[in-house]
Amino acid sequence: MRRVVITGIGAVSPLGLGGGTGGGLWEGLLAGRSGTATLRRFDASAFPSRVAGEVPAFKTTDYVPKSYRKATKIMARDIELAVVAADLAVKDARLITRGIAEGPATQGGGWFKPNPERMGCNIGAGLIAADLTELATAMAQARAEHDVLDLARWGRSEDPAKTSGMESLTPLWLLKYLPNMLACHVSIIHDTQGPSNTITCGQASAGLALAEAARTIQRGDADLALVGGCETKVHEMGLMRWTLLGRLNTRDNDTPQRACRPYDTTAAGSVIAEGGAVLVIEEFEHARARGATIYAEVAGLGATAGAAAAGSPTGIDTSGEAAAMAMKKALAGAGAKAQDVGVVVPPGYGIAAWDAADAAALRGAFGEHVPTVVPARAGIGDCGAGAQALDLAAAALMIQQQTIPPATNVTTPIAGLPVSVKAESRPLEYAAVLTTALGGQNSAVVLKRMDHQ
Repeated sequence: MRRVVITGIGAVSPLGLGGGTGGGLWEGLLAGRSGTATLRRFDASAFPSRVAGEVPAFKTTDYVPKSYRKATKIMARDIELAVVAADLAVKDARLITRGIAEGPATQGGGWFKPNPERMGCNIGAGLIAADLTELATAMAQARAEHDVLDLARWGRSEDPAKTSGMESLTPLWLLKYLPNMLACHVSIIHDTQGPSNTITCGQASAGLALAEAARTIQRGDADLALVGGCETKVHEMGLMRWTLLGRLNTRDNDTPQRACRPYDTTAAGSVIAEGGAVLVIEEFEHARARGATIYAEVAGLGATAGAAAAGSPTGIDTSGEAAAMAMKKALAGAGAKAQDVGVVVPPGYGIAAWDAADAAALRGAFGEHVPTVVPARAGIGDCGAGAQALDLAAAALMIQQQTIPPATNVTTPIAGLPVSVKAESRPLEYAAVLTTALGGQNSAVVLKRMDHQ
């Protein structure tokens, strides 16, 4: 079977923007730095939780060709994150695509121009929230007496001199909010003409996107692919949903950098966040022939679906059984034993019952050999479809750097879970990523060190 390796990493997170070991993610993880802070995107003073993991300011136009800059006007925040992450990943992999201008910077140094027909794109996405100001302005045009929305006025104004509610929106409005537009824009910018798809399975989206893209390479339908996931929950609707569902930490508004601390005995809830990552995956011989830097091999993949606990339809399977089964499948696919895995990146919601479920899943999968636990989302928060993408980027970097970072904010780990407490260099043959999504999907990935490149 054709082997699949990771040759490029682009991460966009509250810890910063960067490709590979450069930029914020890896440096932040090593330093145990937190990226959560008081929410600044909008006025959250009326909410019980006012903490978020926000990505540092950037200009999307800096990450697309000049000819594509007008298209950034119809990009929702989720799309922008994916476009930036993809640009960082492609540059990290030293690929010359339609989105990367050929010039002095790409001369020599191992830059490579792939065949667009042999390059795919699979990106995980979430429920993209509409801009409330934009939507409310349009809805005001369709307002009837007593502030009631009149659907007739929404479609057609009674006064020919005035616009209807619908007409107040740009004709391309819907294209800002379709989940498949992340992969759409990325594939257009970089001219990926191979197999493409969008996965919308919550926090497990990136791992499932990786699995689908890896299969296309293994069966010979592609040589490379851009894979990952991005999402923002830092908007009024995201904060409202998670507030009503009782998922958020409402105790640490005065110490926001400490708000996200999964697997700690003092964990008080989750934190909304934004971000994600895009990886370049590639057939091994193809990567070796062009002299690519290989972070890790995608050695094993596993997926399952589990039922949420009774009375919690929007939660997760608290038994951990389905998640453990996904990890067992990934281990079997990698031909690895539990004791071979040196580190695992688990979900890390920071909700006590869910953290306990993660611990049960890890014990169910690894038995007495639970590896060192590094929750990459600690200090970042939950960014939905972007969450596992960041976990995968972190695990690949751990393999390549042969280093385990500390678990941010975790000072008193829950019983029986070997959480990393300090940065440590050690031999790592395998690293695992386990993700549970709030819709019931579970994704597990086992990455392997590449001895010969």
